Amino acid sequence: MKKISVSVLSLVSLLCSCGGAAKKWDAAKAFGDKELDYCLLIGQIDHNDSAARTAGIRSALNTRGTTTTNANTEKPVDGKLTLNGTEYTVKEIEHQEAKNTSGATWDAQTATSLAQGWFNSYGDKIDFIVSNNDGMAEGAVAASNYIEGTPIFGYDSNSTTLTAIKEGRVRGTVNQNAPAQVAGILRLARNVIDGVADPIASGFTAAGDYGKISSKFTYNAESHAYLVDNFAITKDNVDQYAGKGAADLVDKGVTKKAGVTTKANVFLNYYNSADTFLNATVKPLVHAYADTFNRDINDSNAGDGNSDSSVLDKITSKYDAYILNTVKTTAASSYLDKVATVEGATAANPCKKPVIFYNRQATKADNTVDTEVRKDSRFTNIYYVGFDAIQGGEVQGKMIVDYLTAQEKASK
Repeated sequence: MKKISVSVLSLVSLLCSCGGAAKKWDAAKAFGDKELDYCLLIGQIDHNDSAARTAGIRSALNTRGTTTTNANTEKPVDGKLTLNGTEYTVKEIEHQEAKNTSGATWDAQTATSLAQGWFNSYGDKIDFIVSNNDGMAEGAVAASNYIEGTPIFGYDSNSTTLTAIKEGRVRGTVNQNAPAQVAGILRLARNVIDGVADPIASGFTAAGDYGKISSKFTYNAESHAYLVDNFAITKDNVDQYAGKGAADLVDKGVTKKAGVTTKANVFLNYYNSADTFLNATVKPLVHAYADTFNRDINDSNAGDGNSDSSVLDKITSKYDAYILNTVKTTAASSYLDKVATVEGATAANPCKKPVIFYNRQATKADNTVDTEVRKDSRFTNIYYVGFDAIQGGEVQGKMIVDYLTAQEKASK
């Protein structure tokens, strides 16, 4: 009989391929070769928030090369990162926009497919994965060949992601302070409807009929934008936020004005009916604040995440306020055209009702903020309320570096 020689390594490989013990992420291995390799899930190539998050990540990891107005279109470079006195080479080995076949972006199922492909190609060479949002981060964890324990970082602070952080499946996320954002949106609209003398101050920098939002906003006069700061959530502080409903998270500085019996009728839309952040976080907060600000809010106006016409077709009658979430960030003027048509607004007879964009700030074709939108002469009260995208990207980048620093130290 012919003698067959099988190496130990080959036998181990054979056992693993036939259902042996599953691989797990190993910190000692990740840091042992002095090279950190990561993959990046991009939400939407031409979206300014996505680009700001990508910029923050690459800047923190020193993998950003030539700086342009859109980090998503830049080619990453190999960077150097010093952790606890040891220098590491950092490489972005893959990056991809999570766009599905129908054209919808920020797609969790597409992220799952992308992550499966990456794990097939690189296996445990992937030291961590970074995502522009939580939905895609959870999509990566759902990959059938996900290597248990591989650090994944998200952005949005969705309730399911907070649970994943508690369970160790996601390492961190960035909280956009949605309770403050939604309070700011509805408060600003209420101020304009009520004819408050200084609508950008009442409730923001000074107390008014509905109290004062406790979170700090920064107002940009050029773009008429109110921006709130972001903060990181990791295992160290997740218990403060996980398992909390909208009623638990509403800004405690907001109070209901007594004696108001007539409710304002508000149009509010969500750019994508499948967006996790909007459905799981923003929508419950809108409903939680509606009674406080005496609103009847028509928010059954979700788009398909692909075409702005899927939202524009729903603006068919007059409202007391319009709270708009564009599909494309370059489409703000189309929404203003539609509202102007419904309201009969012209430069000679402008609409004085509040028109507030949120979640997706208007941009030009080069992905820079479009400060001309608010100057449309057919309207007198155009605003944007959201979060500081640049600061948020920086927060996410710092969160990742802090995690790597702690893990590197523990691995020695």
